[in-house]
Amino acid sequence: MTDSSDKLIKSEIKGRKVTYYLTAEEDLQNVKSNSLLGDIFSVLASLTAGGTISVILTRATGIQLPQQTNDVLGVLLYFFILATFIFACFGVYFHSRSFATIKKIKGSGTVKSLKSGNQEEIVETAIADEEIPSGESRLEILKAAYWTSNARVDVTEELRKRIVGNKLEAIASNEIKGDPDFGTVKKLTIEYRFDGTTVTKEFTEGERIVIP
Repeated sequence: MTDSSDKLIKSEIKGRKVTYYLTAEEDLQNVKSNSLLGDIFSVLASLTAGGTISVILTRATGIQLPQQTNDVLGVLLYFFILATFIFACFGVYFHSRSFATIKKIKGSGTVKSLKSGNQEEIVETAIADEEIPSGESRLEILKAAYWTSNARVDVTEELRKRIVGNKLEAIASNEIKGDPDFGTVKKLTIEYRFDGTTVTKEFTEGERIVIP
């Protein structure tokens, strides 16, 4: 009898594909700190949730507990429930900020490796990160607006003048081109092209702008 199992098994080796995201050290630190805080509050929420369950089980299984003990358990129960809710909210908040920063990094542009060897990938990344003259900047501001629901001002040219090399760094503020709506928090929407990829980002008044 011939063993035909070899005919049923196929193997295929594929090269590793790596995508590098263009980002800043500040964004990486934000991801790290927000993830750490999110994990800490998640652990605290788990501990207080365990305390809640313990109190509930103690009250349910306790036989003829003194009234004073029941009162203390009731206070602990409310405390643990409130603490669990607060810690869970903080955990969700910091994790959501971490995910938002990661999404921002992914939206800033990519440098894709076309080769599978580690040495070749490093070479490609180094080439992508090289500084080129400002007259040949890979960053182009397509359009930008500083606005509220009541007013809008075009700040495209003002932001183009602030490009240094391949990067735009500024603060979303009235200093760019005046205050279009006094007393109201403004938004700054920027549509730009970097290395052929078009991206749109939105900032709140007072927020630091780093593009890409």
